[in-house]
Amino acid sequence: MRNRLLPFLSLPVLMLPAVAMAEVPSVAVDIPPVHSLVSRVMGELGSPDLVIQPGASPHGYSMRPSEARSLADADVMIFVSDELTPWLAKARETLAADADAVELMEVPGTLHLRYREGATFE
Repeated sequence: MRNRLLPFLSLPVLMLPAVAMAEVPSVAVDIPPVHSLVSRVMGELGSPDLVIQPGASPHGYSMRPSEARSLADADVMIFVSDELTPWLAKARETLAADADAVELMEVPGTLHLRYREGATFE
């Protein structure tokens, strides 16, 4: 009897990861450093989609269709600021209008440093 019950008892346990994953929001981020941080926070729950590929300038970027799809599918969009990625503001409005937007420069407690110039940021 015990051997016959084992498959039925283990079925709900096997289904738990699928249920948990269904509740995890789809997350899109703007640049690789933010991707790294958000990936660490999400842990094993999932991985955020990266919009701006490593090595590309965030100031003027042309999205690929797959990156635009990541924005369109996002439940949450995490980005540094519109000053860093001015073109992304319009893309967020059109592609990710229903997504919750998190602008990291506007998060309470974010330390804003004054603009520095020179080779050694004097």
